[in-house]
This record gives sequence, structure tokens and C-alpha cells, in this order.
Amino acid sequence: MNPIKKIVKTYIPFTKVTIQRMMAYRVNFFLRILIDVFRMFIVYYLWKAIFMNSENPVLSGFTADQMIIYIFISLITARIIDNNIDVGIGFEVKEGIIAMNLIKPLNYKLTLFFNTLGGVFFNVFVISIPMWIGIVVIRFTTLGELPPNITTIFCYVVSALLGFIIMFLFNFCFGLLSFYVTNLWGIVNLKGASIMFLSGQLIPLVFFPEWFQKLLQFIPFGSVNYVPVMIYLQKINGSALVKALIIQMVWVFVLWFLSVAFWNKAVKRLVVLGG
Repeated sequence: MNPIKKIVKTYIPFTKVTIQRMMAYRVNFFLRILIDVFRMFIVYYLWKAIFMNSENPVLSGFTADQMIIYIFISLITARIIDNNIDVGIGFEVKEGIIAMNLIKPLNYKLTLFFNTLGGVFFNVFVISIPMWIGIVVIRFTTLGELPPNITTIFCYVVSALLGFIIMFLFNFCFGLLSFYVTNLWGIVNLKGASIMFLSGQLIPLVFFPEWFQKLLQFIPFGSVNYVPVMIYLQKINGSALVKALIIQMVWVFVLWFLSVAFWNKAVKRLVVLGG
């Protein structure tokens, strides 16, 4: 059997279980949607106020109309890349569950990856795609605006998927801190807030000082959310688009290498705190 087919056949049940679990907890799901919508409108009205009180109709290359699209697509992208495997790893280490998982004839990282895929599929088909269709329909009926061309949408999807992999590998590495500290809760919250800021979910990175933008090139967060959204808006195109995708692939390789190295080191000093 083809190795890839074998992996998919072995681990796809974890994806299905995650989807079923998310469908079962519908209240949590709808609460999360409400929180996302609430956050989106806060950011929307914040930027609306900024543009209304500005003498310049274009700020850092953005018109008010483009900023609205940025806010919506940024939220959609966040639903694609979002995962909390670091919290899951921390819980398993604290409760001693990880010891049982490690003796199973399964690759732990692949198990987490396919579990996370379930959440992504659910978010994409239940939240992201319906939301995107709604945006396209509203803008077409009110402004006569067509969505980006197929090539742009394809490049956006590729970039968003690379962003998802980057975020998965980063959170995997981050979750391994639980092998060294007893509780990740506070650190995880700080990390989440930092990523929202540094990935451009709230503020496009072009609004930051130039020196700070250069500094962000040395961390992966800009490649997670900001790059896909800018590709969708066609503000990254041509050779710049190719360069952006290559940088994302480089981050995937770097974080994959680090995840293997950190995992091998962490397992050697595993101390189960519970169970």
C-alpha cells in the first residue's frame, strides 16, 4: 500500500471523531461564533472611526473599503489556522494520559495533526465558507463587486493551508513546554494574545513601524494570517507572492525540524505528573 494512503487510512478516524465531537457540543460552537462576530464588529467600528477621523482616505495603502474586507477575511483565515494542541499536550502531560498514548503503535504527532484537521474541516465548511459566501453576495448586491479571480483564491487557499501547518508545528513545539513546567495556562493565554497582534489578525502589519516589520520577518507569525489575507486582497502578487509562499514553506521546514528535535529531547525526560 502507498505510504501516504496507509497514513491516511490509519489516522483519518481521528479526524472524523473530532468532527463528531464538535457537532455534539453545538452550544460551545455557537458561543464561539458569537464571540468571533462580536470581536469582528469591535475591530470594524474601530477602523471605521479611524478612517472617518482621518483627512487621508488611504492609510498605509488601505482604503476604508479594503480594511473592511481585511477584517472579514482575517477572521475567516483565523478559523482555518486556529488550533489549541498546546493546551491538549499540556493536559495530557499533567493528567498522565500521554504515557498511555506513547505506548500505542501510533505516531503521536500524526495523531494530533489529524485530530486538528477535524477541527479545521468543521470550521471551514460550517463557518469560513458560509461567511465568505455571505460577504461575496452582500458586496455584489450592494456594490456590484465581484470576488477575486480563481488564481488569487487558489493562492490564498494554499497560503492559508501553509499557515495552518506553521501554526500546528509552532503550537506543538510550544506544547512541549509542559514537559518542563507544571501549568501552561498563563503562558498559553499570553501566547494567544501575542499571536493575534503579531500575525496581523487585528492590525495589518504594514501599519507597524518599518523597523518592527523587519523584526517580524524573523518570526513565523506574519506568515500565518497576514500573508494569506494580503494575497486575497491582491496586495501581494507576482514575484512577491512567490517569495511569500517560499518563506512560508521555509518556516514549515524549520518548525518541522525543531518539532522533531524538541520532541526527542522532551520524551527523554518525561515526568508524568498525574495518573
